[in-house]
Amino acid sequence: MTSISNDVPNTYRNVTIAPMQAACLLALAVLWLIAYFSTFEQIVLTWFESTTFEHAVIIAPIAIWLIYRKRYAFGLARRRNIDVTLGFAGLLAAVLLFVVGKLSLINALQQFALMSMPLFFVWGIFGFVTLRHLFFPLFFLILSVPFGEFMIPHLQEVTADLTVMMLKVVGVPVYREGWYLQIPEGLFHVAEACSGIRFLFSTITIGLLIAHLEIRSRIKQAVFLACVLVIPILANGMRAFIMVYIGHVSNMEAAVGFDHLVYGWVFFFFVTALVLAFSRLFYDEKYVPKFSDSTTTVALPKKRFAAAVIVIALGPVFMGAFHSQQTQALEQVSEDGVVLTDIKSLSGWQPIYTGFDEYRFETVQINEATIILHEITYVTENEEKELVTWNNKPYDPEVWSVAESEARVIDKAQQRFHYKYLQLKNGTGRSIHLVYMWKVGDVYTVNPITVKGMQVLNKLSLNDFGGVALYAASEGNVSQQSLIEALIKLEQQKSE
Repeated sequence: MTSISNDVPNTYRNVTIAPMQAACLLALAVLWLIAYFSTFEQIVLTWFESTTFEHAVIIAPIAIWLIYRKRYAFGLARRRNIDVTLGFAGLLAAVLLFVVGKLSLINALQQFALMSMPLFFVWGIFGFVTLRHLFFPLFFLILSVPFGEFMIPHLQEVTADLTVMMLKVVGVPVYREGWYLQIPEGLFHVAEACSGIRFLFSTITIGLLIAHLEIRSRIKQAVFLACVLVIPILANGMRAFIMVYIGHVSNMEAAVGFDHLVYGWVFFFFVTALVLAFSRLFYDEKYVPKFSDSTTTVALPKKRFAAAVIVIALGPVFMGAFHSQQTQALEQVSEDGVVLTDIKSLSGWQPIYTGFDEYRFETVQINEATIILHEITYVTENEEKELVTWNNKPYDPEVWSVAESEARVIDKAQQRFHYKYLQLKNGTGRSIHLVYMWKVGDVYTVNPITVKGMQVLNKLSLNDFGGVALYAASEGNVSQQSLIEALIKLEQQKSE
């Protein structure tokens, strides 16, 4: 378990720091908070808006206490050249990843990069010996990043599986369809709140803290943390089973509504207490750092500190230049783009996009069939508007279903076009033939990863800040070849 550091029984000298150097460190911390304020704001808002990450509010204060507890580490600084090289390389990489996260609008990437900066700062300024003693508090700080909600559907699946298995063991007839469980007395839904992700994350956080503070054996740490990972998942399955079983024996008069919430929280606290009691089986001799009467002064190398300030400031400086160029590009947008209310739908179909800067609509005739062309332009992107995002869709899934899907490539006029063909159908028997692709710079693709990658490269060069979604659709008997050629012709006319 390399991620867990242990104290080594020893007596350490007290550390002091000159007022001027303390002021420099405080000023750097303030600069860090101000320069990256928008990302810090995203993190904190997520803590308070999402119940999944409520526990993360206390992680930063605990990390600060752990660093203070091991403050002797700053007096052990061994500043070798290799530490400077690796530490500053990591710090620069974190800044670059932050910029990439900002440009690609991937919140998790920019947040992890931001919260890893203190770790590389300590490595570069004080060296690996100091980092080794402070690794756990700095790693623990990174856990405050609100990340992991993608696990919810998988945990819902596991919870449903465990519930069904336990119900069958006790002889309760159950029919499962997805995340719905039907028993003779009623219907239960394994919702997101039933996934147990809050329980899992908070238990893992507590478990890591216990493993660091109370368990010194690496083997014991590994076994305990494995149990901490498994126990919440099994316990949440048991909790869901108990809720359903109470509903079964009470003929749905209990374990529903408010009772369901109360029983769930009672069980949560019970299992948390059980995990804490279980952890005592792994405790080693508790060690608290001991300090001698001697004192050492923390040295803050001026050149390294100045270099760290410059590296940390690179991210906000570049983003400032980027936003300046982005604003200029947005000011040049033509104001005669077609607004959404002017778009004509095709038998109730049209692409679903929001936040665009321009929306152009055109109709062409091919072999007595009508083809409609949509060009949706994002001159710039931000957190409120993106070309490729989950709420931008080629069709409304509540109305249309895919009868046929095919991704293809066509070379025309020394340009390669990757596009996707869809045949859509609705409940009234109507059918739509559709091709679409995204354009970023001079690249035409239907791969979201390619789109994001090209957008980052273009944004880094400060010459392109968005992209275009292109659609061609018809209700008539029109081949996909005709559709894509109509779309390509539209693109060629624009470039002439």
